[in-house]
Amino acid sequence: MARTVKTVEDRREQIVEAALRVFARKGFAEASNKDIAREAGITPGLIYHYFESKEALLKAIFEERTPSRVVREIPEQLLGLAPEEFVRFVTRQMLTGLEDGKFMPLLRIYLPEAIYHPEIAPLLTAIISQGSSFMEGYLASKMESGEVRKSDPQLVTDLVMGSVMNIVLRRQVLHDPLVMGYTQDQIVEGLVSLTMNGLLSG
Repeated sequence: MARTVKTVEDRREQIVEAALRVFARKGFAEASNKDIAREAGITPGLIYHYFESKEALLKAIFEERTPSRVVREIPEQLLGLAPEEFVRFVTRQMLTGLEDGKFMPLLRIYLPEAIYHPEIAPLLTAIISQGSSFMEGYLASKMESGEVRKSDPQLVTDLVMGSVMNIVLRRQVLHDPLVMGYTQDQIVEGLVSLTMNGLLSG
């Protein structure tokens, strides 16, 4: 049984890796399941055993390789952390996930596709929204209890995530020497300080 599960997981990963290479070469819109199957060394019909469509395949890749997955999987007990520690933990998880070697190739595929094929954009925005709901819920509860200043928890979450994404783009895509000179600790502490100053003031 364990061997069967391992075989299924290996085949699925083989398809995902092949799809990433094909999407990188041809773009999502131009790539076909036939191209992906050829790259993976399998028959096109086998792809449908794992993914019902090319869109479902891309969605699965986003779900598995974006840092929002890390945020979605944060243990419930972390809800007991003090606000500063919680924001620090989530920010570090996001930054580490975004700079992971598996995510950047996906981002390089997604950005031009989202510009020229707007129908693709919701695939990632929906996943980001799922990932951010955990932090939103935490902040909303802390605002309700009076531990932090009342604000819009969704906006605060979006600002934190947007700041992390901006830093990552400047480091990993633009190779901005100024931002590349910062350590991960400096980035995390800077964002935590800025966020908590806003949430605790007043």
